[in-house]
Amino acid sequence: MIIVLNGPLGIGKSTLAESLAESIDQCVMLDGDYLVAANPPRANQLEHLHSTLALLIAHHRRFGYCHFVINHLWSTPAELDELRHTLLTVDTAADIRCFLLTLPLAENIHRIQRRQLARAIDEGEFEQRTLTQERTALFEGGSGDLGEPFDVSAPPMDLVAALSQRLGLR
Repeated sequence: MIIVLNGPLGIGKSTLAESLAESIDQCVMLDGDYLVAANPPRANQLEHLHSTLALLIAHHRRFGYCHFVINHLWSTPAELDELRHTLLTVDTAADIRCFLLTLPLAENIHRIQRRQLARAIDEGEFEQRTLTQERTALFEGGSGDLGEPFDVSAPPMDLVAALSQRLGLR
């Protein structure tokens, strides 16, 4: 199973992905933001990310891993479709489940502000601007399927239990 967590900045994608991956046997977490940052800039950054994810999944499968949790922001259904298509080239029978993480705006802002307190560089203004743009693209654009909505208001372990149940893992 390949579980894709989609959502705006600061919503908790990485936290949920890490907690979920730790709760599933033979599971690898692949953080899209880290993979983008680790690679040189490309003309088509998303295509490069998708091919890197496919390569890593194929590699880990050779060593017995069978579940993957991927987190990143995909702002259009076409981007998610491209990801699905690329991942299906690795395994045509892969069960790919995409979730769009949701949270009230005020709580999303609060999480970003709390996270900012632990940083050495003040990125608050940049993160506020980015959050506004990403939430507009995801929640106000009405642009189609960006994943099954999944509210992330609860603590991480409660979210893992709820998501595991939705995935049929428990």
